[in-house]
Amino acid sequence: MRPSLRLVLVAAVALMASAVSAQEESPVPQPPVTPPPAPVTPTPTSPGVTAQPPPQPSTTAPFSPNMSPIYPKEPLPTRDSPSFPDPEYVKLLDYMFLFYEAQRSGKLPADQRVTWRNDSALSDGRDAGLDLSGGYYDAGDYMKFIFPLTFTMTETCWGALEFWDGYQLANQTHYLDQMIRWGMDWLIKAHPNDNTLYVQVGLNEVDNNYWGPDTGIPLPRTSFKVTNTSPGTDVMADAAAAFASCSMLYRDKLKDTTYASTLQTHATSLFQLAETARPQQAYQKVVPAVVCCYESSGFIDELAWGAAWMYKLTQDASFATKADNYIGQLNTRSVQINTITWDDKSSLVYILMAGATPPALRTKWQGFAQQYADSVAAGDKPNMFTEGGLFYSNGNSQQDSAVVAANAAFALQILANNMNATGNNDRERIEKYTKFALSQVEYLLGENPERTPYVVGVHPNSPANPHSAPASGGTDINNINSSPKEERWTLYGALVGGPDKNDRFLDERDKWEQSEVALDYNAPFNGLMAYMVSTATSSPPYVTITAGRPDLPPILNGMAVWQIILIVVGSIFVAVAIGAALCYRKRDQIRAWAAARKQRSAEKNMPKYVIKRSAAPRNHHGDRDVEALEVGQGGQPTLLQNVHRTTQ
Repeated sequence: MRPSLRLVLVAAVALMASAVSAQEESPVPQPPVTPPPAPVTPTPTSPGVTAQPPPQPSTTAPFSPNMSPIYPKEPLPTRDSPSFPDPEYVKLLDYMFLFYEAQRSGKLPADQRVTWRNDSALSDGRDAGLDLSGGYYDAGDYMKFIFPLTFTMTETCWGALEFWDGYQLANQTHYLDQMIRWGMDWLIKAHPNDNTLYVQVGLNEVDNNYWGPDTGIPLPRTSFKVTNTSPGTDVMADAAAAFASCSMLYRDKLKDTTYASTLQTHATSLFQLAETARPQQAYQKVVPAVVCCYESSGFIDELAWGAAWMYKLTQDASFATKADNYIGQLNTRSVQINTITWDDKSSLVYILMAGATPPALRTKWQGFAQQYADSVAAGDKPNMFTEGGLFYSNGNSQQDSAVVAANAAFALQILANNMNATGNNDRERIEKYTKFALSQVEYLLGENPERTPYVVGVHPNSPANPHSAPASGGTDINNINSSPKEERWTLYGALVGGPDKNDRFLDERDKWEQSEVALDYNAPFNGLMAYMVSTATSSPPYVTITAGRPDLPPILNGMAVWQIILIVVGSIFVAVAIGAALCYRKRDQIRAWAAARKQRSAEKNMPKYVIKRSAAPRNHHGDRDVEALEVGQGGQPTLLQNVHRTTQ
């Protein structure tokens, strides 16, 4: 090669390397990659919607289609000042979407990255004369439920609206679009007309007796619905919130106005159905099959949630009035400060309305939101913080502590962001809420006594045995821990249930309270990871954690053994000390008691006598002889002597 040509090539390579380096290190957000919209299937409620060409994978995506990411076999080196955005948070956000790809049901797309999954449950809905294939499997099984799905969609779309910059910086807008469309397209199918909403596919009695691959899912897979004559007020209103929030995302961020309009049409229809269908009631009244897994505690919070999202989407003041009226029904005596779950959104309504309403209406909602957030940040009862720092809600965290903490962190971070955006100058509260959110994120990413990031696939200490039938590769429902012994597939990005209130975690499949995965577990973490991408100044805690969990002391009845021993020894010491003090204070009485006891003992040892009168006739003085007898062994008296005569 000629020297001049070599110099030109070297210079070109140097310029390209410099450009790439500048792009990676620049804190300025890069323009998002906008893929073509995903296909939309026309439905009876959305006439005129035409199918769009399938989306093409982003050319700059962190992982190519049909390839699984590389699992980090060794802990990553310490980075005190990571490049921006931090590549580990970028990876975490990408892993969130890999998890949802692993949960897909139906006919999988050509660009499916989780290649160990197969087409499955293609006949769903056939019993109802519909195509209900697609959507997501709810958790570690093969059932589909609408309640956790609609909450997942709403929380994910809200997080994307709030933390959009993070999705752009991580170049994840394409995968965000895919994840949401996969869920919303199925919800469109589940709402085939204005009066019907399908809420469940599959039977718990059948599904929970199967532990095997997605190629052998057992039948029947019954479809369950609510209607205008047999309503489920809660699920109807919750589905309206999902359609409204995601419509807003497609309109304002993803710039697909056609799809946004379709989603808004469904939102309007469902919210009207929730308000007008009678009787208003929880959906298990109509579909008892849901009691197994997702029984609703009420429907007023969902009506408020749906109204709030309709207001945020449309800015129609009548919806703000409705949200206020519904919340007023909950807060008849005092402001309800409830733990955020798929079943209770009342606290989220406060935060949503505080950020959506104009200043004239904001004060009331901001007050409600701050009451909730202040209570959470302080760990007020029934909440608490574990010794390791995890936000824990007694009554809600026993089965999925990680998602309870993540939901609280998500809510407080959004509130802090809204306060900044609306010019609220309460810096102390804003910093408190942000600090709380960061503490929960860091706990769940390894800053905990178990030194375990509770996201699968990011570190050697990550959970290796999540409760997931498809990922396990097992076939024996009676021995799921050993069927197989090691998980066949890595369920990248899954946030597991999490530790108990003593910060202890059992990485075993049958401990489903701690090891199961679910759609709604990851929902708040999606937004939190996007937020961390755009703001983090340090890497996730697991980056500096060495492989291997520490040997933590065992727990007995909720306490560490060393604590129990300490309590027992301490109790003995205290008892001895109290006894000694009492003895000293009562020393005179004790001496008197000891002397009396000694005298009684002496008297007890003296001979015992009985007096026996003689049977002989009285003498002329009228006296009788009296005998003194000593009571000997066995209680038999022995004659000692005649003592005297006694006059009767």
